[in-house]
Amino acid sequence: MYASIVGLRASLPAYKASLVLSDLYRSYDMQRQAHLDYVTGKKKAYSPPPGGSMHEAGRAFDLELDQIKKLGLPAFWPIARSFNLVPIIKSPDMSLSEAWHFDCRGSHDLVYDYYNAGNGTNFESAYRAMAASAIVSTGQKVDDLGPDPRTGYIQSGLIRLGQKIGNMDGAIGPKSRHALAGFNIDPALPLDAIVVEIERLLQKQFPKEYFTHSPSTLETDIPTHLLASTMLSNVVSAFAASPAFAASYVPPAASRKVLGGISQLVAQAKVINQAFKLPPRMLATLPGKELYLDSELQLDTDGWANGRGKGDIYWQPDTTLRYRDAKKTSIDSNRVPYFVLPLPESWPTQFGISLGDYAAVVYKDELSFAVFADRGPKTKIGEGSIELMRKLGEERLRSNGTVINAGMGPNVITIVFPGSGKPEHRASEATLLQSMAGEGTKRFKALGGVLPS
Repeated sequence: MYASIVGLRASLPAYKASLVLSDLYRSYDMQRQAHLDYVTGKKKAYSPPPGGSMHEAGRAFDLELDQIKKLGLPAFWPIARSFNLVPIIKSPDMSLSEAWHFDCRGSHDLVYDYYNAGNGTNFESAYRAMAASAIVSTGQKVDDLGPDPRTGYIQSGLIRLGQKIGNMDGAIGPKSRHALAGFNIDPALPLDAIVVEIERLLQKQFPKEYFTHSPSTLETDIPTHLLASTMLSNVVSAFAASPAFAASYVPPAASRKVLGGISQLVAQAKVINQAFKLPPRMLATLPGKELYLDSELQLDTDGWANGRGKGDIYWQPDTTLRYRDAKKTSIDSNRVPYFVLPLPESWPTQFGISLGDYAAVVYKDELSFAVFADRGPKTKIGEGSIELMRKLGEERLRSNGTVINAGMGPNVITIVFPGSGKPEHRASEATLLQSMAGEGTKRFKALGGVLPS
């Protein structure tokens, strides 16, 4: 939506027209009031009840038709379509009600097609189903899908990923569970973990829908619908790069006892303002140059000696970091707690971090030390090994040896200590684990951290 509005706005001066919006986002309460105004006759234009408008997802706008009068609606339509903006009326006639309304449907158009084809029957129209899909994708509730938007979002995601699950009704039934299993997502996982995996698949399938500008760290705390405002986005970016944002960030309450004095250091941190697919809640360098990351933790099974065919299609037999033995053996994800930092190689080195350096990883009241053992995509930050998740209290292997391919979090804190790892530490797995624990403990305590009792 952001890219569509900005692109359309930039193109119109060439046609001696301009884009002026009279309406964009509506909250649940705003939509309810708009519907009541229509029902009571206070407004003539139809406005659906909550859960039925793309305005509630920040994916619709109303424009001032006078600003494009010289251009004309018939000429405006194809220009708008080139930016994925579509009208909801059938004829480009300015005298028609809702001639001013345009949607940016994105992948939610697939939900429209799904219901239009009769695959779902619980919504009064395909349009309302599409709107519900878009709304729950912003984390807002839709009454027709129950009080928890996560279940509706999971079903919306499955439909957009091509699955036939019957009705999108907010109930994860047998068809939804079967579809999840088809993506190697365990339906028994907590809802938050399933949401993360669905989001990962959607981002891969529809990258243009997710990565159209450079979101700041602060944007994770602002509802998606508000980010349609260019001015707000600029303000957010400027604020997130400022000391004021570091001072406003508060580490998760469940981890503060273990973090100890580190929580105070975070207020003095220098924020790193960089875009990632799953934006971290906080990414910064502490006063002592340690890298501080508050994010979700995605699973990396690379190096797992028995990982082939065990449920992770992204599994690789090798890790970037190797032991200093004759075979140059990779670090085993199932035996060693390790973390991943993004490519290019210059990314970690700008912070003085090298392969083999150590980190303290905190999740709630659990603490594990880990080694920087693998590099990942440049757009992804926050990955760890099977053993790291195990140390943090979440097992990712089933009893039959297959992997539960799901991340954990959010609010996983990773604190990387530059220059902490030495080549001689990697003579063997035993020496690496011993050095990791010793050096990690020393640096974590020196920073103000508290070892769990």
